[in-house]
Amino acid sequence: MRRRLIIATTAGVLGLSGLAVAVPALADPGGTGPAVQRITDALSGLVDDGSITQEQADEVATTLSEAGVGRGGHGHGGGVRPGLDAAATALGMTEDELRTALEPEGTTLAQVAEDQGVPVDDLVEALVEAQEERIAQAVEDGRLTQDEADERLADLEERVTERVTSDDPVRGGGHGPRGD
Repeated sequence: MRRRLIIATTAGVLGLSGLAVAVPALADPGGTGPAVQRITDALSGLVDDGSITQEQADEVATTLSEAGVGRGGHGHGGGVRPGLDAAATALGMTEDELRTALEPEGTTLAQVAEDQGVPVDDLVEALVEAQEERIAQAVEDGRLTQDEADERLADLEERVTERVTSDDPVRGGGHGPRGD
């Protein structure tokens, strides 16, 4: 029992140490490269000293990136909303114009679509397609298994629709840490 407690405590400390290393590296929204690479770079010291494996570092980087950590300093909460580029394109706007349109408290992507004269269904379709492409790329890159991808794709349109109509498109209706 004592050994399990020591192992659990050590794992917790290492996890927190990893976050302590990763978060400052992510704070610079002007950093180069995608968020996954910046996170992986930040965790490289823990890999080098044997605290975590490269596989664990890659998984942490992917998970944090998919959660929107370290993506820049725009929008609510300092992160870029997932699919912002796809939404902006579908709405005929730049990403900056879309961010500005979403700034008033309670504004939804659906409201912005209506203001732009774009059917909400067209916006949802564009966001679903963009997410399907990201998931397919994650499978191709080995970051997701096909089973994991299938699970994420199962109710994708429903989740995207919820996010489009929510005033917090990052989390949707608040059904868990990823908006699921």
